[in-house]
Amino acid sequence: MKFGEKDTVTKEAEFTPREIEVFASVMLHGTTTKAADALDITQPAVSKMLQQLSEKADFQLFRKSRQRLIPTPEAHMLYAEVKRVFESARGISRAAREIRELRSGRLNICALPAFGSTLLPSIITSFSKQHPSVSISLDIRSSATVVQRASRNQLDIGIGVTASDENSSIVRRALTATPPVCVMPAGHRLAELDVVQAEDLDGLDFISMGSADPMRQQLDALCQERGVGRLLKVEASLSSACIALVASGAGVSVVDRLSAWLARDLPIEIRDFRPRLDLNLSVYRPWGVIASTAADAFTEHLIQTTRSFMNGVEAGITALGPRRQADRTVSIHR
Repeated sequence: MKFGEKDTVTKEAEFTPREIEVFASVMLHGTTTKAADALDITQPAVSKMLQQLSEKADFQLFRKSRQRLIPTPEAHMLYAEVKRVFESARGISRAAREIRELRSGRLNICALPAFGSTLLPSIITSFSKQHPSVSISLDIRSSATVVQRASRNQLDIGIGVTASDENSSIVRRALTATPPVCVMPAGHRLAELDVVQAEDLDGLDFISMGSADPMRQQLDALCQERGVGRLLKVEASLSSACIALVASGAGVSVVDRLSAWLARDLPIEIRDFRPRLDLNLSVYRPWGVIASTAADAFTEHLIQTTRSFMNGVEAGITALGPRRQADRTVSIHR
């Protein structure tokens, strides 16, 4: 080895995290003994690492004075940089803790109108109260768009009608069943029935969902198969619009039970519909993407809250019928 080669290698060597930790402890405590106690290592080990650090830095870090180590001006300059590094590390630790405890993060949610404009806002609100630092973006789109965005990794959580076709680009989890009900203006003759059959729609003014709606397609096929001739007066793309038209007396309609139940204070009657049409909701996520802690927590909150609420809806709709209307009449006459 040529003269000076060892010095060159030493100067180019990088400080190890342990050496930096030992240096910071000595700067903080003033002696190698106290630094060793704080780090739970031996005093000779502290002295050895200080020597290594000084050789790598190629300048003196401490001077001895009455059993204490006096930092040189260069050591103070180096310590200022070390403190900044330690503060950055603490910041990273805080960020990790906040992510772990759901105190930060962002969720991009996309849902079909019948759910995103009815029950979902209250679910988001209750989740936000528990995790106020998680920001949430909500977009209302068709079920087809929800599935498409999930397959393209353009959302964290999607809620849409359960698709019949399998898609390898998405992960699907069952949310709830929401079989359609028949809604009619208050006082309509169908309100005398406990359950409305498909044949009961024959010859009635009917308000239909849009032609691309999965439930509309099932109902059209059912009526055609059974020879039920509805008078298709009006078509609307949203369940809420269909229900508003029913409330104004434009006709009867068949819509999802969640939308109908949440609109029950309007001048309408709600009856179960037979045969039950297959209308289920699912939670969609991109395949192959690990969900964040916030996304997992929201999904569990979403499923639990929705299923609990729908159990109440089921019981409420089952209780509806001519008896309730009769009770109203008796109550009024009293």
